[in-house]
Amino acid sequence: MLHPVLAQKRLFYGFMAGWITLFLGHTLFLFYEYLPFNQAAVDAFIYNGVFMILSVALYFPLAYPEDCAPSDFTKKSFIYHAFHNIATGLVTVTIWLGASFFITSQLLIQSTDYIDFARASLPMRAAFGGLLIVLLISMYHFISFYKHLEEKNTREEQLKKMLKEAELKALKAQLNPHFLFNSLNSISSLTISDPEGAREMLTLLSDFLRYSLKKKEETLLPLKEEIKNIQRYLEIEKVRFGDRLNCDFSIQPDCAEMPVPAMLLQPLYENAIKHGLYESIEPVFIKTHCKASHNKLEISVSNNFDPDSTPVKGEGVGLENIQNKLLLFYNRTDLMTIKRENNTFEIKISIPKPPKK
Repeated sequence: MLHPVLAQKRLFYGFMAGWITLFLGHTLFLFYEYLPFNQAAVDAFIYNGVFMILSVALYFPLAYPEDCAPSDFTKKSFIYHAFHNIATGLVTVTIWLGASFFITSQLLIQSTDYIDFARASLPMRAAFGGLLIVLLISMYHFISFYKHLEEKNTREEQLKKMLKEAELKALKAQLNPHFLFNSLNSISSLTISDPEGAREMLTLLSDFLRYSLKKKEETLLPLKEEIKNIQRYLEIEKVRFGDRLNCDFSIQPDCAEMPVPAMLLQPLYENAIKHGLYESIEPVFIKTHCKASHNKLEISVSNNFDPDSTPVKGEGVGLENIQNKLLLFYNRTDLMTIKRENNTFEIKISIPKPPKK
């Protein structure tokens, strides 16, 4: 975590100019009103020097809980941050007054007039220090807000760039060409043996492709729309594989409206079919579980497979695309986990809940 003042020359020069100005003003004020020049200079140098060092260190206790706390604004988080800022400010002022008083008292120990002045001026210094702390905390929060705004804009630009680059590769990235060819062949066969089934499958395929092409421009969609499209995909594949393909969906009602990135889940089911049905003659069971907790949506897709079969070779872009999409939407790399145990392959995805408006 880089310190914003020390990392940027313009901010550092402005920061130093402010403290030099404060030192000169402090010295002149004490000289004209209370103390000889040498005592005024020592007092101003120590009090401002110690405060300057503490003001640099002040950024870290303010920034750390801000980076770790949830991003959504709630009454509880507001009270937490307010209490944290007040406590940090009080501790900083206390350390500043104690350290500065001790150092100046040791340097000017022979001057009883200065010691008396230093003790008498502590309340005034505490009030002035409190004002400076408020200004510093406000400055750091403004810098932090500006930094997060820049990071958000950068991520949005990356997302726009990714969507534009995906324009030409949308079908390749989202749909397996073999799925389309096989579906058309199945429809062709059904036109003779089961015309009604062929019409049904053609409608499903049309809706699936329309969703894939239309929704690629959108960012977040309700989970229920993603699941509905996945069910279309599985119904189409079920025409080819029959009773060998078995699907079970367990989705809590409060998950239906939660937003997820468009076309996020389809590669999971394509992967399950490829490694479950292509590699074995046994039936495959694809189980989907969705549940919502207080701060995230948890999606689990698992399927059985034959551990002794020869793996199907592929491009391996499906899961990688999911990882990249999660990174760009949520700026996190820990939202997808893969678990392979005995003859079960499971992928879990955690979708953070959006902040409440």
